Amino acid sequence: MSILARYFSKSDLDEIKSAVGVAESKTSAEIVPFFAESSHHYKEWAWLGAFLMGGLSGALFYTVENFYGSLWEGEGKSFIAIVSVWLGAVLGLIITTVFPKIRISLVSRGAKQYFVDLRAKEAFLDEEVFRTKNRTGILIYISLYEHFVRVLPDKEIAKVVPKSEWNEAVRLIVEGMKSKKKKEGIVSSILFCGDLLKKYNIQREKDDKNEISNEIRDGGKLM
Repeated sequence: MSILARYFSKSDLDEIKSAVGVAESKTSAEIVPFFAESSHHYKEWAWLGAFLMGGLSGALFYTVENFYGSLWEGEGKSFIAIVSVWLGAVLGLIITTVFPKIRISLVSRGAKQYFVDLRAKEAFLDEEVFRTKNRTGILIYISLYEHFVRVLPDKEIAKVVPKSEWNEAVRLIVEGMKSKKKKEGIVSSILFCGDLLKKYNIQREKDDKNEISNEIRDGGKLM
């Protein structure tokens, strides 16, 4: 099953595609929505999960020892302590490997932003958003697990539209993801982008063609 099919119905996808068409009817820009479940696999953070669970197991062992009195003596106590730490570490590694949502909860905001920014730039190149005649393409990159959105306009639009103007387009999608109304948030954001481009006179030309298809792109599964 594709990532898009997992999160959107066919009617949802058709509505998003239709919204792109409506937005582009107001401007010469080409809007490319791109949906990724996540921007990185974050498998490195499974080791942090192992470290934390190992430490927690060791702390729990010594807490029980101090509360109930010494249950083991000498080398036996040291051996049990080591085993408890290792068992906790293995359990932590397994849990954070099998359940990506737990793993991603260990990742710092800064690290998430780094991978989202990197993957968004890769998507801009992979989808050839730059290949419009007047360099008026826009990528709307959505990363679900991170709850981050990036709007990457090509150079001719970036010259005209201030970066701060895209904040509302980002907010609409993020709020939609948080409220479990992903499709509605994406549609609203796309339509907002169309109005914003019209506001800044990115006019639709008489001979304007649909240079990039209107479907939302499937970012695949990384985690």
